Amino acid sequence: MKAKLITVIGVLLVFGLLETVGVEAQTRPVRAGQEELAHSVRLRDKERELAAREEKIDRREQELAEMEAEVRGELESLLELQQEARATLDGLTAAKDQAFRDLIRVYREMRPARVAELLDEMDDRDSLEILRGMPNDLVADILPRLERAKAVRLSRQLGLL
Repeated sequence: MKAKLITVIGVLLVFGLLETVGVEAQTRPVRAGQEELAHSVRLRDKERELAAREEKIDRREQELAEMEAEVRGELESLLELQQEARATLDGLTAAKDQAFRDLIRVYREMRPARVAELLDEMDDRDSLEILRGMPNDLVADILPRLERAKAVRLSRQLGLL
């Protein structure tokens, strides 16, 4: 029985010592080697670099958002100006068209010989525009009264020859 008691005490002492060693191992700081320390420093540097990049990207995204808002505002202003310009042009075109119709009405009331005299003094483009605005029978009365070379040019442009 003494031997059993000594064995039990021995086992308890061994377990007690092992527990003490385990506790000591847990409380002692872990020692890192030079390679591990260098790796840790590199990781810390990379983390800082990534944080700086993220900050830079965030600033750039903010700048782009501000620029986009500015461009949208300018686009809206340009579209408004375009609509105003189109309305003004439409008004001018309508006024020009009305003035042209009035001019054609005046020429229709004139004698063909007088209209031919006036057209001879004008350039071909203006003469052609006026003749295109008149009825074909009136054009047929005016063309023979024009200077011969001009009558030929205008006839070609009118598609009559």
